[in-house]
Amino acid sequence: MLVRVTWRLGAIVLVFNGALSLLVMTAAPDQPRLSDRNDYEYSGKQPLAPFCPNTIYCYRILVPVALEQIPLDAERRWRGLQWLAHTATGTITAMVVSPFASPFIASTLLQTSYAFSFTAYDPYTPDPVVFLIASLMLFFWMRDRALWVVAIATIGVFVKETVGVLAACVALAGLIATNRAQRWRWVVPVIIAGIVLFGFHWYMDTYAGWSISRNPAASFATGSWLAVWFKNNPSHLRKALMIFLPFAFGWIFAVCGYRHAPRPLRQLALAAILPIGALVYLQTPERALANAFFVIVPLAAAFLAQVPGLVAWAAAVTTALVTARFGLSTDLLPPTPVLLVPATAAAGWAFAAYYRNRDKIQDHLR
Repeated sequence: MLVRVTWRLGAIVLVFNGALSLLVMTAAPDQPRLSDRNDYEYSGKQPLAPFCPNTIYCYRILVPVALEQIPLDAERRWRGLQWLAHTATGTITAMVVSPFASPFIASTLLQTSYAFSFTAYDPYTPDPVVFLIASLMLFFWMRDRALWVVAIATIGVFVKETVGVLAACVALAGLIATNRAQRWRWVVPVIIAGIVLFGFHWYMDTYAGWSISRNPAASFATGSWLAVWFKNNPSHLRKALMIFLPFAFGWIFAVCGYRHAPRPLRQLALAAILPIGALVYLQTPERALANAFFVIVPLAAAFLAQVPGLVAWAAAVTTALVTARFGLSTDLLPPTPVLLVPATAAAGWAFAAYYRNRDKIQDHLR
């Protein structure tokens, strides 16, 4: 299952991700039922205009402004960006994974995860660029390139505030991983990104009449978006499913794969718990948790690398169908309860194969 990292492999992984991302895109309904497209396009056409009426969306100017410069119709611009960003993100993440797990299984889990399938359903958002930034942070963390994280974090806060959360993940990982003399290298990105982000908000609020006060995310004392989510989903079973379905059995694969992953990835995964937990408070939980793909997918792939190829692919594909159905809201796939049956069976098969393999290794060592 493990493969040697080469330029040829990178090209194959790139094509694989492009094709898989396109397949997910074509499976999505033509248009989402609800979208923030108008809010983002307003910022693209009137960036930095006084008294922007769209609360939090006003500050996320980089992607809509950049798209306005492309001489294509708006539909092609948004969908083209989504496809290119997903392809690049999948390729980068898969190549990070390739020294210790299958890049193709990682790509399958990633492209069909809730975050990616939902933005195929609703591409009118800067989220695909946020995902690309997350994969780049993973890449630079694994290669100990802190300076690049400073650059992408500082620019990235103009894409979406979530980039600041991603920078916090890397900063905490640096505090866990490095010696005292080196820690500042990984703390610097989140400090600079925070100064830029809050400085931009303060300036536009003070001198341009902008505000996020009408957005539920600003209601910190009353529970922010988490309180709204709880109110709108009174069923405890529904809430549990919405937390489970962004990665489905990928969550459990990731927990089991933790011990098999390289140390830097384990450190980043531990560091991501607190920032992603904070994001759950500020955003709807399923969308907030989906941002953790940059650690969940590599860890899950590390687990599946420990079982035979057929078993690993069965587990990956059936889990992928569950998460894709959740994100795409498409009738082309069977209902989630139906898909959970083969996914559960395949996950059980994978765990059984894993423990059989582990027992054989331990017996051999004895």
